[in-house]
Amino acid sequence: MFCALIYLIIGLASAANLCPNGWIFSTQTSYCYYISNLTMTWDQASTYCDGIGGTFLTINTYTEYTYLKNFTATSMLQPWLGYHRNLTTGKFYDLSGSQAWAYWGTNEPSINGDCVSFRGNDGMQATPCYNIQPVSCKQQPSLCPNQTQYGGSYTRSGTITSPGYPEAYYNNLDCLYTITSPNGTFITITFSPYEVESIYDYISIYDGPNATNYLGQPYTYGRNYYESSSNVIFFKFHTDSLIVKKGWMATWAAKPNTPPIRQNGTNGTLTSDNYPSNYNSYTEQLYYISVDYGFQINLTITDFVTEANYDILQVYNSSVVSNSYLIANLSGSSVAPWNILSPSNYLTLKFTSDSMVQKKGWSLYWFIQ
Repeated sequence: MFCALIYLIIGLASAANLCPNGWIFSTQTSYCYYISNLTMTWDQASTYCDGIGGTFLTINTYTEYTYLKNFTATSMLQPWLGYHRNLTTGKFYDLSGSQAWAYWGTNEPSINGDCVSFRGNDGMQATPCYNIQPVSCKQQPSLCPNQTQYGGSYTRSGTITSPGYPEAYYNNLDCLYTITSPNGTFITITFSPYEVESIYDYISIYDGPNATNYLGQPYTYGRNYYESSSNVIFFKFHTDSLIVKKGWMATWAAKPNTPPIRQNGTNGTLTSDNYPSNYNSYTEQLYYISVDYGFQINLTITDFVTEANYDILQVYNSSVVSNSYLIANLSGSSVAPWNILSPSNYLTLKFTSDSMVQKKGWSLYWFIQ
């Protein structure tokens, strides 16, 4: 309860900048509302809201109806709503032609008028159109970030957060995000933390630049990590009209889209890329050595010069990359000569480099025994 109160207080404070001066933001509906100080007939009211950047207020949900009852409770005069009676059908419609079905007050709509005002403690009320009353307007603020494109040709990592994070996000969102990384890379993205209303508020992730190739939703079956097959990934954040929570943070990185190097047989040699010239920045290369069952791999590194602690060759006693099989983290200039005899018929190596310093790299040979 205390946390919910804190979110409400913080949310109200941050919402103050979402609406123009004089407008009030509703955290329940995610709309800005305004009741004019001027009074006018319904015909005059029908164009007034457009002139101040809004629309004539109509009620779209029960949540909005409940909010308006509180919002107008202290108003001395009942504000106009954007509905009027069609004299042919006798029914009430908004300016777009949609019929007003719900949210009428007691014994309404009556025959007392052909336009509609809102009585705060009751609901919508038929009112003579020539009455002089204030007008109610609403507008939808820009709650999604103005930025929809992230990354770029020279950007390899970044973070994206939900609107308002670490404060609560808003209701009624449909925000779009596209991440692009340099050519020749793919994108990994991790959502952590991820605190949203279960089922109704969610992120949908897609492989590519649009909503065609669906990858999934964070924490479906506990999974919060996704990869693209190319250098573009797209996701959407949707929220409904009810509960909001803290939100999420997405951390993404570009990885080199280089196929693994595989060797088998009885012997072989391997080197870092470009050896003996300097290896590339942002290298991430896998090497798989597999020999017939019953044999072991005798591997010797004959030359090794990398940026210490940052450009690293990892050696795994397995056919997969897993910390449980990691047997060596090698970097710097004091490694060679280095030798290992595998206990099984597999060895896997992974070489990674950062963006700063590149050196000549390494060379090794192996044979079976």
